[in-house]
Amino acid sequence: MMSEREDEMTGRAFPEQGKSRDEVLAALTDHRARDLKSDGHAFAFVYDAGAETRELAREAYAACMGINGLDPTVYPSARKVENQVVAACLELLNAPEGACGTATAGGTESVMLAVKGARDWARKNRPHIKTPKMLLPETAHACFHKAATYLGVEIIVVDVDETFRAKVDDARAKMTDDVILVVGSAVSYAHGVIDPIEQLAALAKEHGALMHVDACVGGCVLPFMVENGEDLPRFDLSVDGVTTLSMDLHKYGFAPKGISVLLSARRDIRDAQYFACANWSGYAIVNSTTLGSKSIAATGAAFTLLHYLGREGYRERAKQMWDGAKTVMSVVEATDGLELLTKPDMGCFAFRTTEGDVFELADRLTERGWHVQPTYAFGRSPAHIHLTMDPGNAANAAAFGEDLVACMEGLPATIEPPAQVVQMLEMVAGGGGGGLDSGMLMSQLGIADGQLPHQSAMIHRLINAASPAARQALLVLFIGELYS
Repeated sequence: MMSEREDEMTGRAFPEQGKSRDEVLAALTDHRARDLKSDGHAFAFVYDAGAETRELAREAYAACMGINGLDPTVYPSARKVENQVVAACLELLNAPEGACGTATAGGTESVMLAVKGARDWARKNRPHIKTPKMLLPETAHACFHKAATYLGVEIIVVDVDETFRAKVDDARAKMTDDVILVVGSAVSYAHGVIDPIEQLAALAKEHGALMHVDACVGGCVLPFMVENGEDLPRFDLSVDGVTTLSMDLHKYGFAPKGISVLLSARRDIRDAQYFACANWSGYAIVNSTTLGSKSIAATGAAFTLLHYLGREGYRERAKQMWDGAKTVMSVVEATDGLELLTKPDMGCFAFRTTEGDVFELADRLTERGWHVQPTYAFGRSPAHIHLTMDPGNAANAAAFGEDLVACMEGLPATIEPPAQVVQMLEMVAGGGGGGLDSGMLMSQLGIADGQLPHQSAMIHRLINAASPAARQALLVLFIGELYS
């Protein structure tokens, strides 16, 4: 038999002999050494309510690992857990009588199913539509573009105003008989604002279209902010004309990845999301989501946390996050050379530099131990730094504000990348980079082991200067290289 050393020498990925428990767990620990930490210094990707809830979620997740949601008649606990999570979300979002929902693997799947449901509902109820379209604000999440690509639905982009909220007048002007779905965000990820949901929903209803509210970010926060006394626009299932709403429990529900919920105002709309097949030689199949075998582990963790924290626990955390956001926003507004892109409706917001390079600022914050999200210019939105508040980083908001002010001192002006380099990137997007050595390109940019260098302002400036098409092509090259 081969030894471990011989496996390494022959380059075998699948070892000949099994390894000890300690060895394989040590390997996992080693692989995770450079992962983003949940230590209150990350302002993206992390939604952490603290060590106690994290440990409870881990126990609940492990307890449900063996449950397969493919067939709830074999695993009745799958039905009970999902139904109770959905019921809690329906109650929280003020759903009408007869509303229902489905637990999904994440916000993207919820959106995919919402678009599929709208398309298939229209096939049945509006069969004259041959080219289905959806009205989509410029600020809506990228997963709607993914859904449109996968499902053959054409996107009609709706302009936004100076506060980055969808323009209802523009949506009305672009409404056609082929529109099957109108979309609004509560809140939009980049800017943290609620679109005018009531007006968009009224427009959709007037023209026989469905209306989806993307509350993946705000669904587990905005209701508790309202309970805390904040005055926010109506956005939930109580709004006349809203037919579906997505909300992620693996964000501000604080459950592990991946659990989202897609809520439907009526059962016939949810039925259009399902897939059933009896046209094969095996067992007749019906799937409520895009998945066949469906893990209930994250759903079980969400169920546990909803009942452990209760409304009171979520209200407390919503207040902590909003207080932390207001602390950071007050620093931004008081600091020369910085400005908010707009006043957000919750602790998910963006700011930019009016003096100095925004990507250099992001590098300086990284050097001080903070993880922020540099974001490129698109449409009305300029290049900016995005922050997502959670209870962990909210506790460090004052410290972050101090470092932010310090990092602005002597911040150099933006250096525009050479035109010939940007032109090369555009050639890649246009198919002229077919012979490009992507590995060499990553190496020259300083990207190693799938991570950007700490000093990455130059890379961000290059990508920001490129067109969206070039950015997309480079991302495909980058991910393809990582998984080669």
